[in-house]
Amino acid sequence: MPDVLFSQRSVRKSLLSLDIQKSSGPDGIPPIVLRTCAPELAPVLTRLFRYSYSQGVVPNSWKTAFVHPIPKKGDRSDPSNYRPIAITSLFSKIMESIINCQLIRYLEDHQLISDRQYGFRRGRSAGDLLVYLTHRWAEAVESKGEALAVSLDIAKAFDRVWHKALLLKLPSYGLPEKLCNWITSFLVDRSIKVVVDGACSDYKPINAGVPQGCVLSPTLFLLHINDMLLTGNIHCYADDSTGDALYTGRANISRENVTEYRN
Repeated sequence: MPDVLFSQRSVRKSLLSLDIQKSSGPDGIPPIVLRTCAPELAPVLTRLFRYSYSQGVVPNSWKTAFVHPIPKKGDRSDPSNYRPIAITSLFSKIMESIINCQLIRYLEDHQLISDRQYGFRRGRSAGDLLVYLTHRWAEAVESKGEALAVSLDIAKAFDRVWHKALLLKLPSYGLPEKLCNWITSFLVDRSIKVVVDGACSDYKPINAGVPQGCVLSPTLFLLHINDMLLTGNIHCYADDSTGDALYTGRANISRENVTEYRN
């Protein structure tokens, strides 16, 4: 993969695409300001992004997030009944979107992401995976055979990504050294602050996982689990709203083993 390119045109396009209805980042700058000032900001941010990328350093202020717990159904005194919404730096999101666009194009053009991955990919959905599974089950019924589907649901999948393993995999995809260094800086020394009704906690360090609320995180998650899909008959759909992942595998198992399992 060639090094990521940052042009004033791409930066300006990203600024103009900001949703003014979204919240400000931790720096308090609302998206409408960045969008309105896109012509003036584009040259400055282009130089900043190029320098950040060339040095492999992400500013510390971009690596903090405000987390707002949103209650789900159930007992509100139970922390597990809340869905965390992470608010991250808009400047970081703009740079991530430019990197992610070129990274995804490279991965798709070179077919480096397994065809068995249905999540976080353009033109693919959970419905496509269900169609495939239904077809395989129908084949088993028509041939008077048996099919076994084994499902694994990993809770908090994004939070469980091991940084060292992910970073070791990146060069194997042909990613340039500067991008690998930038992603390393992007992942380390992150912190969050929990915000409830205007009250804020102290900053808490985050030492694992791909950060919630970041544009680049779904792609990094795909790269982290991609090698698992290269062995066996495993299909995967990663849920982009919860960060959970569904892995569905089908194995050809003898009638005797199926009977033993049932018993």
